[in-house]
Amino acid sequence: MKKGIIKTLFFIVSILLAVILGKAIGGAVNGIPFLSWLAIAAKFGISTVTVDLSVLQLTFGLMVNINVAQAILLLTAIIIYTRIQR
Repeated sequence: MKKGIIKTLFFIVSILLAVILGKAIGGAVNGIPFLSWLAIAAKFGISTVTVDLSVLQLTFGLMVNINVAQAILLLTAIIIYTRIQR
């Protein structure tokens, strides 16, 4: 039981760390010509949709902005996690 919680916590922390470090790396190398490809980003998702029911107003939306550095680090974190599982 405890081992499963630790592995899940490790996975969540490694994913969050990969996203944060990827964003920092992408921003840092944006001005360097031979590394600027790491800062190329794609934005996708659902823009905001509002449902107005006169009494209640609901707004839904989800946008994801990911750069190449984040994608590489996320894949690395997932591969490391699967190797630890064995």
